[in-house]
Amino acid sequence: MMYYILQKDVMQIMNLDKLAKDFWWALTASSTIDKLPDSIIFTDTDGNIQHFNRKAQEVFGLVYEEFKTEKFDNIIIDGVKHVRESLESSKPVLATAIVAGREFYVELNATRKGEGYCVSVRDLTKLTGELVNEEKIAKFNCEKNAMLAKLEGDLKSPLTSISGFSKGLLDGLGGNLSEKQTKYVKIINSNAEELYHFMDKLLEFSKAESSIYESEFHNFDIIEALKSVAKEFESVFAEKKLTFDINYEGISKRNVFSDSNAIKSAFRNILDVAISMTETGVVLVKLSIPDDETCLKYNLGVNPESYLQITIRDTGVGIAEDEMKYLCEPYAQLEKGKKNFLRSLELGTATIMIKRADGIIDIYSEVMKGTEYSIILPIEKV
Repeated sequence: MMYYILQKDVMQIMNLDKLAKDFWWALTASSTIDKLPDSIIFTDTDGNIQHFNRKAQEVFGLVYEEFKTEKFDNIIIDGVKHVRESLESSKPVLATAIVAGREFYVELNATRKGEGYCVSVRDLTKLTGELVNEEKIAKFNCEKNAMLAKLEGDLKSPLTSISGFSKGLLDGLGGNLSEKQTKYVKIINSNAEELYHFMDKLLEFSKAESSIYESEFHNFDIIEALKSVAKEFESVFAEKKLTFDINYEGISKRNVFSDSNAIKSAFRNILDVAISMTETGVVLVKLSIPDDETCLKYNLGVNPESYLQITIRDTGVGIAEDEMKYLCEPYAQLEKGKKNFLRSLELGTATIMIKRADGIIDIYSEVMKGTEYSIILPIEKV
């Protein structure tokens, strides 16, 4: 009889202790964890849920009474096992939650709390959805660019005709034009050529970004490749009275193993931008072996002679610091005018082509002092 009374007293004391703890929880901890952005769930070592915050109720779609009687393994597949894995590794683990037959990924991070566990559960539905959407967008862009590249001839042919016929009219092939007619035909010719150049750069960027571009690595003379591109701009250099020079005294080897088409395309686009931004002064190109500081910066290893550094420097107007962030991303320049968009198309193409050749490009600029383009290329067959 005495034993029964003592046992009853002990049970009452234990119940009072539990009530006190629950009361403390309601007053303090509950209000604190309700403010946290992630689901917080407290369980014992067997996975019986003891406490949880409001976010946990929202994520798992359960009302308070249901949650209090729920097992952790019923809402997280192999939940207790994942909790122990998180504890052993001291890192978050990926798990699968299941609510009303719907499965979704969660990140689970567990810590010891007394004789049980405190588990932080982050819903990754939004993140995984964004990743899927990003993948779809990337695939769509790739297919769109491939389509534009394949339609290059169809898109450019009408402009070529307009430009050619208007030039013929100005040259008198259709007879003499009146002063007014000459004025209008000149406008047509000028706009057609400008639009052709813009379309050419847009399609070049689309092709560079698309899946139809295939890199072709082979041995070639890097000096001759750069000179052949520079020759295309001779008349522009002469017209603007700009000094141009290619200095290759710093290299002993002219023959390199790389993608010549990618390098020539990148060089052509960079030169076009440099010339357009330079009214007086120089555009200089220097070829050299990367120095120790450059090797360390780009982690080039202990054999710098297996790399080539091409530096293109102009004395143009430079680029403002706030424009540098998205300089090579034309889609981010659409609202900043045609001039900025065209520049970003060209530098975007150059950046992609250098990457196609397994290289690195950095651009430094200072307003009213000019811009420097630094390209690092691997030049030996691996």
